Amino acid sequence: MSSMDVSTPGPGVPEAIGPDVPEGTPTEGESAVLGFRLLVAPAAGRVRHLPPSEFKDGAEWVSAGQAVAVIEQGSSSVTVESPVAGRLAGVLIRDGAPVLPGQPLAYVEERPGPWGTPPGRGAT
Repeated sequence: MSSMDVSTPGPGVPEAIGPDVPEGTPTEGESAVLGFRLLVAPAAGRVRHLPPSEFKDGAEWVSAGQAVAVIEQGSSSVTVESPVAGRLAGVLIRDGAPVLPGQPLAYVEERPGPWGTPPGRGAT
């Protein structure tokens, strides 16, 4: 079984969301032994996916800290950021779909090599 990264709401997250998130709900993504990071919804609302930072050779690449989605909650919104740099390997929720706190949204492959390093860049 893998451990979950749990953190308090970051900058830009409305104060009202912090106490509503149940204890133990992953907010930064769950790291798996398989070399990917699962991105989860930090709050309830409707998900809106954002474009990747780079698109090369048929793959979408994101940077650590880059916003990959926004959870809309009426007049406010919460940003979902990738905790790692890598390839956006899969989107699990359609754009505009309602989500709950802790619900998986997407996953990022963080392995070094051809899956974790954009083409033309060396692994660091």
